[in-house]
Amino acid sequence: MRKVVVVDLEEIGWEVVKELPEGAWIKMLSIDEETGAFSALFKFDKEFHEPRHNHPSDHDILILEGKLVDSKGNEVKKGMFSFAPAGEEHGPFDAPDGCIFYAYFNGPAF
Repeated sequence: MRKVVVVDLEEIGWEVVKELPEGAWIKMLSIDEETGAFSALFKFDKEFHEPRHNHPSDHDILILEGKLVDSKGNEVKKGMFSFAPAGEEHGPFDAPDGCIFYAYFNGPAF
């Protein structure tokens, strides 16, 4: 059973996301060890490119700073929400000015 989690974001450092190209960072906020579900902040450096991909679980994202731009020029920008179901390909995305977003995955991300 999960317990209450309170996190001071200033006390957590950014860690490299090894599964993504250079320039992707994560601050893990909460994780369910049984299911792999987790909440995290992600940061993409300026000019970061995320290739087309999918995940084995559903995920929600909320853009906090910057924007993500897909190959058709569609923007997911500050204050916007996006959902991607498990297994559905999405992207590629570019972060022309960098981007920070909150993400919740209902299972493992990779």
